[in-house]
Amino acid sequence: MATTKDRSYGNPTIGEKAGLTASLLFHLPLVLGWTLVTSPFHPNNKQKPWKRVLGDKLFYFLTGQLNVKQLQWALGDTRDVYNDWVKGQKLPQVVDELGENSRLLWIGQRRTDRVILYLHGGAYLLPMQFFVPDFWKYILDELKTKDKETGFAILQYSLVPTAPFPTRLTQVVLAVQHLISSGVQPQNIQITGDSAGGNLALEFFSHLLHPIPNVPRPTLSAPLGGAYLMSPWVSLTGQGGSLITNDANDIIGLGCLTYWGRLVLDGVPENKRQYLEALRAPEGWFEKLDTIVDRVLITAGDAECLRDEIVVVANEICKQHDGARFVLQKYGVHNDPYFDFLTWEKQKGELTPIILEWFAAGFSG
Repeated sequence: MATTKDRSYGNPTIGEKAGLTASLLFHLPLVLGWTLVTSPFHPNNKQKPWKRVLGDKLFYFLTGQLNVKQLQWALGDTRDVYNDWVKGQKLPQVVDELGENSRLLWIGQRRTDRVILYLHGGAYLLPMQFFVPDFWKYILDELKTKDKETGFAILQYSLVPTAPFPTRLTQVVLAVQHLISSGVQPQNIQITGDSAGGNLALEFFSHLLHPIPNVPRPTLSAPLGGAYLMSPWVSLTGQGGSLITNDANDIIGLGCLTYWGRLVLDGVPENKRQYLEALRAPEGWFEKLDTIVDRVLITAGDAECLRDEIVVVANEICKQHDGARFVLQKYGVHNDPYFDFLTWEKQKGELTPIILEWFAAGFSG
């Protein structure tokens, strides 16, 4: 089904388009060159292959130098990214319309025995990145070798500023309910989200535990099979700690995170902020999380700006949920496992096999 693009999304001025081009042509090569020269003396970069060093810096440059409209214009939307990716992989477009301007985009064929529901990152402002499906296809291929072939459904949700809170929460509910209505048992659904996608997963669980009036809830006959949160964005207003000390180490800096956070929180009622900022949720907020999701894995990078805030939330969830686990990757940046696939690294980081085995253990048969 064709959709009309919201003109408030990705609509920079001519001057902003020219500025983007100039940044890429003249400023970026200087930054990457200097980064490569100095990387042997950088405490984190010297641990990485040179392609990873350049890939990480490229992402830091783009998110730090370009405004949201420039990035949205350059990157398109999640459906664009999906269409291009499946075309390159010679896979069919398999799309389920959910309503509320949301849809499920499947990697490969639909399945009802085992399904991973993916909530993409991008600060609620940007689409799924083009290299992210490569990571998940790797996970799916490895699961297949373990006789656990799995369906993978990407939720295309509305981005800021095209829809206000709690639109994205409603869209997650529609996605989960659609899978269950299609015949997928709740225990065979594992939700995963990175960055803002991890934030959205926590928002969904918060709603199930503390319902928001006038927002639907899915009918769960049993707890969901699992939830994996990669570098979840647990505070949109953080200011200190690792946000400062890791600003020069991560792929997204303090200035960018605070800028994006202000845009996302604009118009959100104060009494609903805890749904978007798990760090600021009242004590015991996730006390009954085990009644709605059986297993939880949270990962973060030691070199990422959000590290300290993720550690606090992860420890609280692990305290409340016996089936929860937290892993901190040494030298890891925000969403670190993905960047091995941006730069086509043969050697994967330490988190990738952990993630694979966690998903495999969560699917029976």
